Amino acid sequence: MRMRTLFSMLALTVAAPAVAQTAAPMNPGQAIEAVAASKTGEVEGVFEFVVASAGAGGFSVYLNSAANYRDPGNLTIELHSAAIAALKQKLGGYPEDLLAGKRVRVKGIARRVPVGSHFQTRIAVDSIAQIEILG
Repeated sequence: MRMRTLFSMLALTVAAPAVAQTAAPMNPGQAIEAVAASKTGEVEGVFEFVVASAGAGGFSVYLNSAANYRDPGNLTIELHSAAIAALKQKLGGYPEDLLAGKRVRVKGIARRVPVGSHFQTRIAVDSIAQIEILG
């Protein structure tokens, strides 16, 4: 009986990641709500939105779900150097110029981070494998 219980628990533990991988992508509102409700201030998942605005600063490129990046309902994809270089090569230009108006899907960890006098929910992207341009 104990062996059966142990195997059942092990099967659920192994199956859980597969379920998470097939979950529907979260939109910005769902992502922000999930991060706010999380005890750790982080949520791992798949996120999807149309890029409403984009910009670059320092060594990062920012893809925003809202026209104003300060909007509390904004979800930001923060592209780091390797992802920027790979996207630039793939797209034939700068991601901040070419991805505005495009639907993107990204895998990663959404976190609430302080930005000046407000907070923003961001997903850091280090690899082009994390982001998919849907059109």
